[in-house]
Amino acid sequence: MKSASTSFLPIRRAALDPLTLDSRPSLASTVAFEEPTVEGAPWIVTVEGVPTSRVSGAVVELLSAMDGRSSVRDLRKEVAPDEPEPQFLTLVDRFQQSGLLEGTQRKSAGRVVFRAPLTLQIATLRAPAMFRRLDRIVRPFPGRAGLIVLAGLALLGSVAAIIQVSDVARLLFSPMPLLQLVVVLVVLVVLTLIHEGAHGLALTRFGGRPRRAGFMIFYLTPAFFVDVTDGWRLRHKWQRAWVALAGPAVHAVIGSAFALAALLASATDLQQLLLLLAIACYGIVLVNLVPFVRFDGYIALMSALDEPNLRERTKRDGGNWLVHLLYGGSRAPKRLNRWWSVPFGIASILAPVCLVIFAVMRIAHALAGGGLVAGVVVLSLEVAVLILGLTAIAGGLRRAWRVGVSAWRFVLVNLVIAATVALAGVWIVVPLTATAGFTVGEDNTVVIVQGGSTEDPIPDGARLTLLTNGVMGSLPVGSSTYEARVPQSVNVPLDALFPVKMHDVDVPATAIGVAHLGSDPGQVPSSGQARMELGNVNLWQSLWNQAVAQPLAGLLKR
Repeated sequence: MKSASTSFLPIRRAALDPLTLDSRPSLASTVAFEEPTVEGAPWIVTVEGVPTSRVSGAVVELLSAMDGRSSVRDLRKEVAPDEPEPQFLTLVDRFQQSGLLEGTQRKSAGRVVFRAPLTLQIATLRAPAMFRRLDRIVRPFPGRAGLIVLAGLALLGSVAAIIQVSDVARLLFSPMPLLQLVVVLVVLVVLTLIHEGAHGLALTRFGGRPRRAGFMIFYLTPAFFVDVTDGWRLRHKWQRAWVALAGPAVHAVIGSAFALAALLASATDLQQLLLLLAIACYGIVLVNLVPFVRFDGYIALMSALDEPNLRERTKRDGGNWLVHLLYGGSRAPKRLNRWWSVPFGIASILAPVCLVIFAVMRIAHALAGGGLVAGVVVLSLEVAVLILGLTAIAGGLRRAWRVGVSAWRFVLVNLVIAATVALAGVWIVVPLTATAGFTVGEDNTVVIVQGGSTEDPIPDGARLTLLTNGVMGSLPVGSSTYEARVPQSVNVPLDALFPVKMHDVDVPATAIGVAHLGSDPGQVPSSGQARMELGNVNLWQSLWNQAVAQPLAGLLKR
C-alpha cells in the first residue's frame, strides 16, 4: 500500500482509545466509495456524500473488509500480508483518527462552522442550485478565445503597474483619503464575492457541485467562501487546479484593468483611486498564492500534485521531525513520501502564525496614536492572539508527550528552551521608542500630539524622527529634537493620528511637545507620525512597552 494514497482529513475531538492488533474495527455507515472514472485513476472516499480523499483500490479493499468481526491482525494477513505489523497498525489508526470507523464519525459541515484557530463560516446549503443557474447565464460568453483576451489583459496590466511603480510606492507610504478608502473597501468586498463565485462556476462547469457558500472571518479578516471539496470528483487534476486558480485569476485580470485605466487617467484623484484598487487586487493575488496556508495556491498545488490533504500530512511530518529532534524517541513514518515534506510542513505550521502577527502589527501601527479606544482594540487583539498561541503550544507539547518520549528528556529540553528564550529576551538589547502624531504649525514648528489623554511623559531632548503615516508603512522624512510642553487639548488633521485623511476634518488630540525643523522643512508633510527614541532596553521591556504599556496608557490614566 502506498502511503501517499491513504491520507484523510483528521478529526478534532477528544483523544481516541488507541487501536491494537486485536481490535476489531468497523467501517462507519456514513462512508462510501466512488469508482474511478477512468482506468488507473484513484477511488474517492466520501463521508455523508462529501469527498474526503482519493485512495488506491487496495485501501478501498481494506476499508471494505472492516466489518467489526475481523481483528487488525487478521485484516493484515488477508489484505496486506507483506506490510509489517507496526506500519499496518499505524495505517488503521489513521482511518480511526480521520473519522472513517464506527464511533469516530466527523460531523458534516453545516450552516455555521468554526475551525481553529481563527476561522468562522456562516453558509447557505443551497449553493449547488445557485451556481447551476449562474452557469446557465454565463455559458453563452466566449470560451477559449475569451480566456486568451483576459490573459492578454492581465499581461498588459502588469506592464502598466511596473511603469507606475514610483506612484505605487508613494501611495503605499502615504495616508489614504477616507473617501477613497471606503470606495476601495466596497469594491474589494464585491470582488471577493466574484472571486469566490469564480471558484464555484469553474467547479460547476467541470461537472462538480459547490456544496456550501457564504461569509466567514478568516484570520481576523472578513471574506466570502465557496466549498469546492467536490473538486476531488473531477477526472483530471488540471481541472481541480483550475478551480482553485479561478479566483486569483479574477483578481489578477480586474487588477490589471485598474492598472491600465490608471495609466490612461488624466485626473490625479481618479488615477490614485485606480492605482489603489490595482495594488489591492495584486496583493490579494500574491497572498492567495502562498502555498503554506489553506489559500487558493495551496489548493492548486495539492490538486496539481494529486496529493490529498497535503498540508495536514506535511504538518504531521514536520511536527514528528521536530519531536524526534528535540525529544528523541522512535521516528514516525512519513505521511507524505517526498523529500520536501518536512520543510513544507514546518513552513505550513509557521506561515499562519506569521500572517496573524503581521495583521496585528499593521493594526497596531495604524492605531498607534489613536488614544483610549484604539489602545483597547489593539490590546484585545493581542490577548486573543496570545491565548491562541499558548493553546497551540500546549497542544504541541501534549502531542509530543503522547508519542512516548523519555520523561526526563521531555522536561529537560522544555526547561532549556524556556530558559534560552527568557535569557535571550534579557540579553538582546533593542531601542525603546514612543509613537505619536505630529502636525506642522507656524514657523515650521512641529507640534507633537497624542490621541485622547496623555501617556507617560517623554523626556526633553529625546531624538525624534518624523515619518509619513502610510496605509502599508512609514518612511522617514525628517528628524529633530523633542521639547516637552504643558499638555493641552488641540484639534489636528485626521492623518496625524491615523493613516487616512480627509480635507477640513479635524479630530481632538493632546499636544504634548514641539520640535523645530529650521528654515527649510524639506519634504516633511503637514502631518504624520512621530517616533521618539527613549534609549535602549532589553527585548522583554520593549515588547511590554509596545504591546501593553502604550495601548493601556490611556486606560490607566482614567
